[in-house]
Amino acid sequence: MTVLQTTSSSTRCDSLAPSSGSHAVADVSMSAELVRRSVADSEQDGYAAFYSAQPTHKRFGYFIFLGFYLLPPLLQPTTAWQWLANIAILCSFIAVWLVIHRTFPTPQWRWWCLLFAIALASAPLNSGALTLFSYSAFFIGLWLQGPRLLLGLLALLITQASLLWYFYPSGWLQGYGFIVALGVGLLGHVERMRVQHHQQTSQSKQELQALARALERERIGRDLHDLLGHSLASIALKAELTEHLLQQQQTAAALTHLQQLQQIARHSLQQVRQTVTGYQQQSLEVCVPALLTQLRSHGWQCELAADLSLLQQVSPAGMDLIITELCTNLLKHSQGSCCQIRFSGSPAQWRLEFIDDGELESLTPGHGLQGIAQRMQLVGGQFTWQLAPTRFILTWRSMA
Repeated sequence: MTVLQTTSSSTRCDSLAPSSGSHAVADVSMSAELVRRSVADSEQDGYAAFYSAQPTHKRFGYFIFLGFYLLPPLLQPTTAWQWLANIAILCSFIAVWLVIHRTFPTPQWRWWCLLFAIALASAPLNSGALTLFSYSAFFIGLWLQGPRLLLGLLALLITQASLLWYFYPSGWLQGYGFIVALGVGLLGHVERMRVQHHQQTSQSKQELQALARALERERIGRDLHDLLGHSLASIALKAELTEHLLQQQQTAAALTHLQQLQQIARHSLQQVRQTVTGYQQQSLEVCVPALLTQLRSHGWQCELAADLSLLQQVSPAGMDLIITELCTNLLKHSQGSCCQIRFSGSPAQWRLEFIDDGELESLTPGHGLQGIAQRMQLVGGQFTWQLAPTRFILTWRSMA
């Protein structure tokens, strides 16, 4: 009867084991699909989000060129009403430009027509109208592509040339206006390409990160299933057998099964700890680039001279925490702007260096540096530092 119970229990445990492979593929596919949907949803306002994150001087720096519109009235005799008209036109132009900028660079052709109409109205009053035409050309280059871009710029150039020649028949003004309008229009097209490249790079990075997380979840799930599935099934069987033996007053046999159950539980705990340690090591290839990205976002120039794949294989447990602490130390205390991470050595001695150009006359180790030193001592390594330039050095022997 005991054999029958053991067989049925094993069947139940196997039936409860998940099909990790099929679930993994489904998780990866679902994650990729969700990323593609989110990317598609964000394409419409992606450019606007990109520009909203830019510094103010970059978003509104274009206004400085409007000063050329007021240059002809300053150099030529101009009446008071002409000054008022020019200022009113310029203010109207800026107001419409700000409306367009609110959704910049999403096309707003109705407002662009008003912008272009203001440029047309300014031509009889001021030869600086070519400045306003140039702003209009910028939006054509930003919003149109291919043949439509060429036709749009051609139509604007012809209109500009006709008006300027009618009111200001000057060859050099025609050439200057043509070069400026065409150049600014092409500049708008280059700006469009730059923004698209940034958007595509950001989307690709998001997709890769999502897929990496999905694959990591799948790997962890598979490892846990393979690691604990058999152990938990064995524990369940031993518990059922022990219960049956106790019911039959077979105390000695029950104690034997309890001892075996204890050994299985301890062995499983040891395997879990080893697996978690392996996860920490394998995260270095993700951890280090993420830390360097954070440093660069704070204005640091970072150089990585290290094989992260080799580093994660030979480094002791907790290296990711040590590297994180050193990068945090740079952000909090260093007055430098450049840092370098070097990894070299052999199984006899590995060496990891953090170097920055901050100037320090003395260094008093705090809790963070003391914690790093204690971690390295536990694995038989050393943690030292030098000044001028600041250099933190980790050394250890291969753990293999």
